[in-house]
Amino acid sequence: MSRRPRSSDTLTEAQRKIVEAAVAAFAEHGFRGTATRDIARRAGVAEATIFKYFPTKRDLLLGVIGPVMEQLVGPALARSMDPLFDATYPTFEAFLRALLAERTAFVRAHPQLVRILAQEMPFDAELRIGIASRVYAPFLAKGIAQIEHFQREGQIVGWPPALVLRCIASTFAGYILHRVFIAPDAAWDDEAEIERVIAFVHRGLSPDQPA
Repeated sequence: MSRRPRSSDTLTEAQRKIVEAAVAAFAEHGFRGTATRDIARRAGVAEATIFKYFPTKRDLLLGVIGPVMEQLVGPALARSMDPLFDATYPTFEAFLRALLAERTAFVRAHPQLVRILAQEMPFDAELRIGIASRVYAPFLAKGIAQIEHFQREGQIVGWPPALVLRCIASTFAGYILHRVFIAPDAAWDDEAEIERVIAFVHRGLSPDQPA
């Protein structure tokens, strides 16, 4: 069984160096492309020191991502998402603008963690389930409530609210990942790009669509 640090406040100096090195290495090379000896070199510790705290490389991945997401990203997400979902918006388009702005800011604030999640979550069920249940599940009900509000007002199609959220999330994620990670140095017209992404989602979920 792995001995994962429960809190960033209780990390030893060696554990802190290992965690920081692992985050940087996994983000740069991916989990499969990173060797524990490379993490040890980055951290300035012996490879045996890593295995003292994390018996396997997978334990290290879960030990890095789980606590950091819960202790750092989770609260940061709550600070940004709670006001977002608790606010009142005059139109569905206004809600989309606020959501896209918040998601973009979040990714820019946590680029290494987001890169690791994007790389590893599709292939690691334990990581995927853990992040979904501990980090995103608390916001699902609030997101559905917003969608149901706009459906009652006749502003969007009456599809299942969870499906509507998935449509929005997948579109926004595609834009953000390309903008921040895949082609960050391309000649982006951010203002025009955002307007088109918003228009795409808004029109695609218009009440004129078949239910």
